[in-house]
Amino acid sequence: MNGLRLAFWVAVTLCLAPAAGAEPRWTVVHSESMTVMGDQSANMLRDVALELEQFRAVLGLLSSNGKPAPTAPTLVYVFGTRKAFEPFLPVRKGKPAQLGGYFQRNVDTNTIALSTDGFADDATVVFHEYSHLLVGTAVRSIPVWLNEGLAEYFSTFHLKAGGKGANIGLAIGPHVQLLRQRFIPLSQLLAVDQSSELYNEGERRSIFYAESWALTHYLMTELPSGQSLLNQYVSAIAGGAQPEQAFTATFGMTPAAFEPKLREYLRGLTFKAWVYTFEQRVQQEAPRPPRVLAPAEAEAWLGDLQLRIQRKDEAARRIEGAVVAAPDNAAAQLMLARLRLAQDRADEAWAPLEAALKLAPEDFDIQYRAGVAALQYLDSASAPRQVDVVQRAHDALTKAAASEPGSPDTLAWLAYASMRLQAWDEGASAIARAIQLAPGRAEFRIRQADIMILRGLPNVARPMLMDIAQRSADKVAADSARRRLEALDAAVSRTPAATSPVAPAEAPAASRREAPRVRLDLRRVRDGEQRAFGRLTSVECIAGRVQFHVKVEDRDVVTAAAGFADVDLVQYTESKESTLRCGARVAPDPVYITWRADKPQGWPNELVGVAVAVEFLPLDFVP
Repeated sequence: MNGLRLAFWVAVTLCLAPAAGAEPRWTVVHSESMTVMGDQSANMLRDVALELEQFRAVLGLLSSNGKPAPTAPTLVYVFGTRKAFEPFLPVRKGKPAQLGGYFQRNVDTNTIALSTDGFADDATVVFHEYSHLLVGTAVRSIPVWLNEGLAEYFSTFHLKAGGKGANIGLAIGPHVQLLRQRFIPLSQLLAVDQSSELYNEGERRSIFYAESWALTHYLMTELPSGQSLLNQYVSAIAGGAQPEQAFTATFGMTPAAFEPKLREYLRGLTFKAWVYTFEQRVQQEAPRPPRVLAPAEAEAWLGDLQLRIQRKDEAARRIEGAVVAAPDNAAAQLMLARLRLAQDRADEAWAPLEAALKLAPEDFDIQYRAGVAALQYLDSASAPRQVDVVQRAHDALTKAAASEPGSPDTLAWLAYASMRLQAWDEGASAIARAIQLAPGRAEFRIRQADIMILRGLPNVARPMLMDIAQRSADKVAADSARRRLEALDAAVSRTPAATSPVAPAEAPAASRREAPRVRLDLRRVRDGEQRAFGRLTSVECIAGRVQFHVKVEDRDVVTAAAGFADVDLVQYTESKESTLRCGARVAPDPVYITWRADKPQGWPNELVGVAVAVEFLPLDFVP
């Protein structure tokens, strides 16, 4: 441990000054968990990969097995100058944000973009967000204060000694100064969840971040077994313990008794930080050698970065130009498909998607991203052959999973494609492997529960969902699990057809022909929601939404959602046909459709509202 005076501030830097005479061409290198491309030399890009992989290795120390967490495919863009980086910065109030680097998480890819001559100023932002990703992948349930505290603690990561060591947990001066003036009771800090005002409210939010960092810093650096105790605390919370009880049991005193220690710590002049020495440098590069990108391919990837930060017009010019220059380039075709989806021109997306898949049949990056894009295409467009599209996405993701078997996101998307094909066993196997690799991803476990429900195994799904609803610090996941539990609580309740003591074989013929009476405790209708019973006649997939047509008595009730994933699917029948897909229902299904009256601006007047749930009912159900 090294003592660091508060005034001594070490900026995070990658030491990436561009080499003299570097050619303005784009090169790509691969490390263990990411693809790094930039207008720098291969050696410079390896240094970037080393910094990020070492950071990932340090965060791995928090996991139960001490190994780095596998993550979604991560793409890193490296620009040599601020000027070159400017067209790829998010726009705020009409101007490019003044950032040296940023982190962005999308459904298919994690993106890090940075400029080598400005990253030192904003490295903490990147490392903070990357910490959330890595911790959230490895840890199943973590309190909000500790999640933010760890992200701030590790955001000051600073590589040293040529990559053989790192400073971890440097003091954050502004946090210390703020907390010397203002402080909230620790009992309040521990009780914060994602819905708390303290977490979401203006200036108080900065106090929350500062105090979360301070408590984490104290526990990690001042207690001899701080990391082990934090793991015990997280386990206690995950087991259902209340925050104050878990804190007292773990650290040997109540939050109120502990608070003076923390306040005294913050009044000190020195703060400790770990100096970690790596036993060996992490693998800098995967077996694939560095490769210089063709100009059109580089333009396609750069256009995709602009697309992800909502600079669509610039992205369109760049991507469309790349396709004209190199129509046989897989990356250019893939990015054209993604562009068309973003432009609500989904009918034009399938041809370039198919082309990308055919042009690079063995390329993980293309097969994975094109497979995900194909599944998004299904939710955005009225594709003529839905099953064919799902099968194509499934095949691409199968190839990607075979190429990178340790990629949990690839397996999770493969599980979703299997669901769409009603291949329940394959989907269950894929999502189980994804959860094994990334136990902290609550959305994976919800997908696993969905598969169990669709397989007709609600009793298997129930404990999975209860665990997420009760223990997950992810409010979105917890709410999603609760909605599914409400639906399962409305499970089919069967009563005997006859109460006569006569044995079944001797029962009257009329009794034997009667079906058991069924009572459905349906999903509870919440405030602001409406529900109607009818027949689901078709599911219409058009640009930007999925529309559900339900015949309710003599009228057609039409609701919509942005995608299938936004609608709760509830099944009270064992029929495998009870699944959502685009097209007409040959035999209209009896359903309850639930919606909210509010709808996004620009949606058609014929829509009664936003679809919330579709509940498939037995064929003989009578409301």
